[in-house]
Amino acid sequence: MMRSNRGFTLLELMVVVAISSIIFYGIYLVTMVGDRQGQSLEVKMTVQDSARESLYRMIQEIRLSAPDRVDISVDGASIQFQVPDNDNPLAGNFAVDWDAAPTIEYALGGDNDDQIIRTVVGTLEERVVGNDVTSLEFVGDADNPNVVTITMQVQRQTVHGRLIPAAPLELTAQAEIRNT
Repeated sequence: MMRSNRGFTLLELMVVVAISSIIFYGIYLVTMVGDRQGQSLEVKMTVQDSARESLYRMIQEIRLSAPDRVDISVDGASIQFQVPDNDNPLAGNFAVDWDAAPTIEYALGGDNDDQIIRTVVGTLEERVVGNDVTSLEFVGDADNPNVVTITMQVQRQTVHGRLIPAAPLELTAQAEIRNT
């Protein structure tokens, strides 16, 4: 009488384990690539949203100034301007009281010169308006002194050294000065 062996041999088990390991490793790699792509996209959107918010804040404040109260540095790297004082915006003749108006400056700064710093000139008041900025430029229009163009480039470096986005993202906006 013959006995039938119904089990797997050691060699068959080793082949199945090796094939399964290869399949699971491939699934793991595909999942990791997808996760990194998702993280990169999320960082890019965060950097872009932060840059837009920075531009919006600067434009809103520059609009409050007057053309003769705006001073752009020669290299365009910084801007100083006066805005009406919130507590005493008007003089006795109902005109803007520019003597009491604080002077605001926007320029790159921070530890790595990658932040937009808003400074109230003559005080210790400073705050960060934007991060991950690789360049910032202010340009006045000689033909239309009521317009200031702001151009900034943003890019973030991850802890792994990757730059997101790969090339700096450039945003441009114009502020039309309203106190003329």
